[in-house]
Amino acid sequence: MKKSTFMILGVLILLVLVVYPVAYQVRFNEMAVVTTFGKTDESSVKNADGKSPGLYWRWPWPIQEVHKFDARVRVIDDRLEQQDTRDKQVVILQAFVTWRIADPLAFYRSLRNEVMAERFLRDRLRTARAEIGNFDFDDLTNVDPAQLKLAHAEQAILNRMKAELADQATGVQLETVGIKRIVLPEEITKSVFKRMRTTRQRLAQKARSEGEALAKSIRAQATSDEERILAFADRKAREIRAEGDQAAAEYYKSFAQNEDFAVFIRKMEALEATLSNNTTFLLDTHIAPFDLLEPDKQTQSPKDEKSTAPKN
Repeated sequence: MKKSTFMILGVLILLVLVVYPVAYQVRFNEMAVVTTFGKTDESSVKNADGKSPGLYWRWPWPIQEVHKFDARVRVIDDRLEQQDTRDKQVVILQAFVTWRIADPLAFYRSLRNEVMAERFLRDRLRTARAEIGNFDFDDLTNVDPAQLKLAHAEQAILNRMKAELADQATGVQLETVGIKRIVLPEEITKSVFKRMRTTRQRLAQKARSEGEALAKSIRAQATSDEERILAFADRKAREIRAEGDQAAAEYYKSFAQNEDFAVFIRKMEALEATLSNNTTFLLDTHIAPFDLLEPDKQTQSPKDEKSTAPKN
């Protein structure tokens, strides 16, 4: 049992040693260029479209050699460098570029490997950053986002790099260029902060002025509404008072015919309204209309009261 296991293991190792020099694998995120005695052509490119990864065969070295390249997008960061703007201001800027290998054959023939490609692109990025000189300082740093033109500056740098690479068959495809950091030199930081404070104060004063104007408008509208409502209420009250006076005049005509009876009726109505609930009161019967509750008053009619009144 042990001998058969060792034999199988030995066969596998021997198979690997035999196959390894004449086979190679290309992953889905890789592209490969095979050179024959240092020369290559279109047919030696494998998985250039990203749709044909797998196991491939080759002649052993030194007849053929395989050069693999990563097909994914990569990022190159540049270092912080001083840059002048169009309005003669100075900024310290750091940019980056994203790129990928689009043509592995051209890439191998021109740049050979990723290290050389990054060095080449970093030099081009440093040259293309001169496009910042076409923008003012306020276009790069501004308290108002609507005034910023960072995207325009990044696009200008990208366009210049693409124009420079268009004349060279490098096999490199540029994706994006971005401005990673903008640092102000120490000698102008104070003046920039002062200008920013001035801008903030101007915006604050503008907001206060607009608020005061709006408050005055609201107060004026409220005063107008108040006067209109009071005028309406006063007019309505006069109308109601006039209607009440007119209705009361009719009653006064009837009451004028028998004033004592009218007083008696009003007292009874007051008593009915006051004693409508089951309530106990301690009252002075000498105060109208409770004087009707006196025993001697209950047996007298208004005519009797008038007849028994003392004569002078």
